[in-house]
Amino acid sequence: MTSASQIATTFLLPLVSSVFLTLLVMPAVVRLAERVGAVDHPDERKVHVNVVPRMGGLAFLVSLLLIPFTMLDVSTTTQGFLLGLFIIGFTGMADDIFQISPRLKFLGIIAGCGMFLVMSGTAITDLGNLFGSGHIETGWFAIPLTLIAMVGFVNALNLSDGLDGLAAGITLIASFFLGSFALIIGDDESLMIDVVLFGSMVGFLYFNSHPARIFMGDTGSLILGYVLACLSLMLLQSGRGEVISPISMGILLGLPLSDTIYVMVRRILRGTSPFLPDKTHFHHRLIDLGLPHPGVVGVFYGLIYIYGCMAVLFAGTAEWLQSLVLAGLIATTYLVLMNLERFGFSLSLNADLEDSDSSGKQETSFYYMMTRTLGASIPLMTWVMPLILLPPVLSLSILAGNNLFMITVMVLAVLLYPWREGGRDSAWSLGLLYLLVFAIIFEINRSEYAWVHYYMYVMTALLFCWVVLKLWFKRHARIFLTSGFEILLLLFSWLTPWITGRFNLLSADIQAIFYLVCVEAVVFLLATKVVLRRQPRRNRQLLFSLLLLAGLTLL
Repeated sequence: MTSASQIATTFLLPLVSSVFLTLLVMPAVVRLAERVGAVDHPDERKVHVNVVPRMGGLAFLVSLLLIPFTMLDVSTTTQGFLLGLFIIGFTGMADDIFQISPRLKFLGIIAGCGMFLVMSGTAITDLGNLFGSGHIETGWFAIPLTLIAMVGFVNALNLSDGLDGLAAGITLIASFFLGSFALIIGDDESLMIDVVLFGSMVGFLYFNSHPARIFMGDTGSLILGYVLACLSLMLLQSGRGEVISPISMGILLGLPLSDTIYVMVRRILRGTSPFLPDKTHFHHRLIDLGLPHPGVVGVFYGLIYIYGCMAVLFAGTAEWLQSLVLAGLIATTYLVLMNLERFGFSLSLNADLEDSDSSGKQETSFYYMMTRTLGASIPLMTWVMPLILLPPVLSLSILAGNNLFMITVMVLAVLLYPWREGGRDSAWSLGLLYLLVFAIIFEINRSEYAWVHYYMYVMTALLFCWVVLKLWFKRHARIFLTSGFEILLLLFSWLTPWITGRFNLLSADIQAIFYLVCVEAVVFLLATKVVLRRQPRRNRQLLFSLLLLAGLTLL
């Protein structure tokens, strides 16, 4: 088993450091971008309507350069990664500030990727048994093929950066799965870089979630494509095809790659430049179907998760089978989209659903009595929810020791809470409350006392009944309209036990606890969204209460 100090060094410390450093550097980056004129003006191709600073990728460039350099043994692979990262970052900054020509930008990408390949000695020498007729050896073409693949993916992620939080969310999800592969293989070097990338994206999404206060620009999108490509190659080299293969990475990153190939081929067939920007990307087509901005990002996140789950599920199987899986995923994705477009299906959401509860209901005195009673219960529930968790938390205070996971969650909650907005940024405040509740309930469910588990079953059931009654007598359909940040947290929490079980990283008991915590935490999230629906000032009350409960688990 890994010791607590090792976990802190290889995971928690770089995670919190990267989040904190990105948050700390970002205000200076915003001022710098405005001073040098690196701002994005709206036009017919853009979906934003205000002038927004770009070059936000400079903030996580600092994290990616400094933290691995200070926490890793600087091998030739690490040197190649950092030097290539510097070249890629410089190229992106030059484009954001001076709008350099596509040729110069392309040469900068080639130089950065080439630097990594030469110094690390990494190359795709075997594509695997893709067609069931034997392994495909690349021979002398290994380095050129790897360079083409890296440059192609860097450009693919660059082109996918079209909506607030989209490219950063894609990277966050991809790094989650890449980190899982790094754990399986035991590649600490890749895991460190991946954790820093993950933490940097959490910090960046704080500023880049819709409506974005800053864009990552080419500085950011080129860096993200480069880092994901480098991590994929490093993991392939470490795993040596035993767990993952090139096609496994192809499945994980299949959606942005297929979108780029589709758009570029379509442009060529129409007689235009494949590098000419337009509004034919996958996310633009979802917008045309009537989905709002957060809905499009959420759909994209969900699809990336599906691709990632398939990559994990079929990892280690025959490459020809994984090829069929990838082809099936891409074909299904685009067939569904094209059929929706063909039949003129509209996915627009009615924002007024929440106030349509009484239509068709018989207006009885009982109905109004229940509506008033449940409405009056909301201020009380602000305190009831933390009090529900207090007795089992107090029972843990004698048993629990230092908990690095809980400390990390508390630090992230304090760092990322929108203090200036007074908690009115519901996307982040609700997400952080869910994260705290999840961590607390996880600690509770580790208790050895049987009464604690029965108590949580009963209280969660009662809380669920309250939510159902509140929705029935005064419907709040908006509580189901989640933000991208909430979607990320929910999917991460539900997928973590599945992935750990898939590769036997945790015991069966801990996996069962994870699933139980997911169910209970979602009930608390729904109740929280009902409580805070019209009273966002209660966010701070809940936050301080949950931070106090989390602190009690550390006594």
